[in-house]
Amino acid sequence: MRFILIIFAILWSSTLRSECRRSRSRFTNMQCESYNDSYAKFNKCKLNLLGRGRVGCDIYLQLLQVPIDNAWINWSIYRRYNGFRPFLYNVSTDLCKLLKHPNSVSFEGLVIGAIMTRSNLNHSCPYSHDIILDNLEFSDDFLKTLPLPQGVYKVQLRFATYKVWRVQVTVYFEREE
Repeated sequence: MRFILIIFAILWSSTLRSECRRSRSRFTNMQCESYNDSYAKFNKCKLNLLGRGRVGCDIYLQLLQVPIDNAWINWSIYRRYNGFRPFLYNVSTDLCKLLKHPNSVSFEGLVIGAIMTRSNLNHSCPYSHDIILDNLEFSDDFLKTLPLPQGVYKVQLRFATYKVWRVQVTVYFEREE
């Protein structure tokens, strides 16, 4: 009987330690900015509490001059040291080409793949409707091919059409080990 209790105690303590080691990542803040309100405006830009420790991202972007068939995106990621400093990526790509042929290994492919699961960005250009992102939750599955160390990060997405920057979405997230 004592042997069974010892085995149970060892197994129970090892499961507790493995649960404590699991990394946790979550959104902490979000900011949306439209550079030209006559082109596009944000009707909704907020974080929702979905459950204990779970945060979802909601965006409703109303496009006022449609259709859009020429779109570019600038991806930047920053890490907080003494203020936010550039970290790993600052890349500009053609959004229409990326949506048509997403590369699941690149940083852009990871972000677009995650966004496409919870939004109406599931087709390539042209876009003649509003952009809706509903309860996108940050999870460690996003980081399968891009492991990030523990810290506070900022991802800045700037969108341009016809070579003019139109909107910017900045998302802050925290990664704990």
